[in-house]
Amino acid sequence: MEENYEKILWEGYGLRFFGGNRIRTGYLCKTDKEIVEIRKVNIEKNHILFEHELKQHLIKKGFCHISTFLITKENLPYYVLDKDCYVAERPLETQPLDEEEKQTFIIGAKTLSKLHKSAKGLQSKQGYFSGEKRLEKYEKRRIELLKIKKRIEKQSSYTPLDLLIKQNFEYYIEKIEQAKELFHQAQYCDIMQKATIEKTVCHNAFKGENIQQDTNGVIFVTGFGKCSYDSTVVDLALYLRRLLKKQQCDIQTAEKMLCVYEQEMPLSKQDKILLLALLSYPEKFLSLCNEYYNKRRVCISPAMIERMQLCIASIEENEKLLSWLKTI
Repeated sequence: MEENYEKILWEGYGLRFFGGNRIRTGYLCKTDKEIVEIRKVNIEKNHILFEHELKQHLIKKGFCHISTFLITKENLPYYVLDKDCYVAERPLETQPLDEEEKQTFIIGAKTLSKLHKSAKGLQSKQGYFSGEKRLEKYEKRRIELLKIKKRIEKQSSYTPLDLLIKQNFEYYIEKIEQAKELFHQAQYCDIMQKATIEKTVCHNAFKGENIQQDTNGVIFVTGFGKCSYDSTVVDLALYLRRLLKKQQCDIQTAEKMLCVYEQEMPLSKQDKILLLALLSYPEKFLSLCNEYYNKRRVCISPAMIERMQLCIASIEENEKLLSWLKTI
């Protein structure tokens, strides 16, 4: 395996390999010039190019505290070896912010707003709009849930997961319908058209280990592998879900998050309705249903049941957050 890294570094970047060790995110290599982390990536080359272009755009706009790709001799942000794609980066001397601390989410929301403001206007032929078919996907999941319910009712006996679906079906189908109406009220198509014109970008994984801090307190953002053109409200909704997961329904912190976010990225009335729609839609529940029922799994693991139970257990906290959002 080390022969591969030696070849990648020399042929791709003109660096001599002096050994290294495997880390969770890739392989840390010592070279004749600097320490480099190499990662094998399983995304299309176009998306790597989009991620690279986004990072360069952010730096030009003054959002500089990010990880960037090393460029190969062929002036590319990736190197191909035996049809596999690899990227190389300089490792950051940082640590993830502690999400058990409420202040982390306020700092995160402020950082997210600056990221969104800086990313706005990126012109890239490699980028794609992830929100264009969102409503089609949501409608497909609604139909799937109805089919799952019918399938369960035809069975002579029920699994623990079947019972959880049956007991909570009415609640979740109602949330789907509520979200559908809210997307209509928010004029979702107009929002997507605005995102297309303004070229707004979502990180799509702004949470946990992707929000880092160095010893001087400087915040870095990593993990841009899922970035795409979209309404920035999508990122904000995901981050509020993260707050719900880590801090339950802490309305005071949520209020502060929106306050610092809007200092850079003010939310219109349409944006706030979209935020409510996104948080009303039971994404996690439907994802778990799809993971088991539509993939025809033979047995149900205890972990799967536990994940579904945790999802259902969050209903009360989620409703508190939704009730608050209706007032803003």
